[in-house]
Amino acid sequence: MAGAAALGLATSASAADYYVDAAAGSDANAGTSPAAAWKTLAKVNAKTFAAGDRILLHTDQTWVEQLKPKGSGVEGNPITIGNYGGGERKPVVDGRNVAGGGAGGAAVSLVNQSYWTISGLEVVNDNGTDNVVGSNRVGILVNNTSGTLKRGITITGNYVHDVNGCFNCNGANGQTNGGISVVADTMNGLGNGASSWKDVLITDNVVQDVGRTGINFDDYSTGFLFYFVSQDALSKNVSITHNRLKDIDSDGIILRGSKENLIEHNVIDGAGSVTASGSQPGTVGMFVAKTTNTLMQFNEVSGVQTHVVDGHGYDVDLFAVNTIVQHNYSHDNEGGFILLMGGLGSGSDATVRYNLSVNDGFAGDKGIVSLSSGLLNGSKIYNNTIYIKPGLNAPPIAQQGWSGDNNNSWWFRNNVVVNHGTGTWAFPRGSGTTIANNLIYGNHTAGEPADPQKITADPQMLAPSDDAPSGIGNVAGYGVAPTSPAVGTGALIPGNGGRDYFGRPVPSTAPPTRGFHEAQ
Repeated sequence: MAGAAALGLATSASAADYYVDAAAGSDANAGTSPAAAWKTLAKVNAKTFAAGDRILLHTDQTWVEQLKPKGSGVEGNPITIGNYGGGERKPVVDGRNVAGGGAGGAAVSLVNQSYWTISGLEVVNDNGTDNVVGSNRVGILVNNTSGTLKRGITITGNYVHDVNGCFNCNGANGQTNGGISVVADTMNGLGNGASSWKDVLITDNVVQDVGRTGINFDDYSTGFLFYFVSQDALSKNVSITHNRLKDIDSDGIILRGSKENLIEHNVIDGAGSVTASGSQPGTVGMFVAKTTNTLMQFNEVSGVQTHVVDGHGYDVDLFAVNTIVQHNYSHDNEGGFILLMGGLGSGSDATVRYNLSVNDGFAGDKGIVSLSSGLLNGSKIYNNTIYIKPGLNAPPIAQQGWSGDNNNSWWFRNNVVVNHGTGTWAFPRGSGTTIANNLIYGNHTAGEPADPQKITADPQMLAPSDDAPSGIGNVAGYGVAPTSPAVGTGALIPGNGGRDYFGRPVPSTAPPTRGFHEAQ
């Protein structure tokens, strides 16, 4: 592992490195050199560390015990957990013997601490039981129950796998257990906002074969009860980036209770493989709720399964305000591409633009775009491309769980829909609806919207495939030729973000190309 200076970390005169060697160490040692390494994590957990300290576990070794060190760093000078030894395998922290229940049950645990970096570990936590109905289990859990603001948590470069988390949990919300979880608990259940986080970064981790959730951030202290959000109580500056998730029992990424958030460059391959009677049955690839000012971009989600509800790649859920979903790739998700959750007077201003959906909604009972339980006021769905291969009964748009009567403002503009399937359309009704400048080609099924600027000619896709390619960079074939009727015929939309899916500039003073590819 590189030195602190090479990592760009500030150091202090009193900071020290502490080494842990399960094979050659001894807890009687000082721990401050490889030759005098400690042996157990229990020895680590007994010490209170200070700013700039590093806890280094030897590669190619395993500890079947919990890692729960104490202390806090300071801004610019965190305490770091990392590795040394240069082996092929990261050090393994195995929490199989950690007791579950409540908000515990984690292999790696921090409680009420600030300015920590957790890096370079392999973490597992499977106690060998059927725990779908059982006790909380987490790979890496960072919790704030202090009644104060905590800051500066970075979780990076870890491999977290094989965590048998619960759905119906004893003393915990099932959505908070699984691979990596950062939580701010309420104070006595009152939701007074005192326990919150600022500056949380979860990046460059691999999370695989975990339940219930892959990566979770949750601030429960954002308002009294569930149906209220205090903006002043929200956590702030949460980033979940460059993570790879595979085969998650339920939701891939959850972010709730924060403002000024970034979710980007994540890949989710498979979610929603498990459900349990009596638990919240819905699964999505990634969703935000009780958030303000969130940017969700450059992600790929595929293989999400439906259990009763949902099954979409992306979800802007209850009480989410000013959410931008752009430049994402969604394919082969059973429920659909995106769910926008209205109702309860919640949320507003969801912008969904320059995304690609291929062969989503294949179960045929959800919408590729689902407007669920009401409409988010100010929703703008524009310049997306949707491709549906033959044989699918995927509804391009569906309004579900409500009457469809709506006077809130929302758009569906400049989209390209190539529909070779048989799914029908269902749009909300009301004066707030704007449907304009879309290109809809292929099968014109029941409910297809009227659009005075609609084009029904072949969009001349470059090389579309009925089999969606994996990899967010392998989708150029769904773009359009320069001679396409989509080129230069879209509605000019102010504040369009300035770029298409591929990074090509979008005109700011002239009509753009319809769909996710700016072909001019």
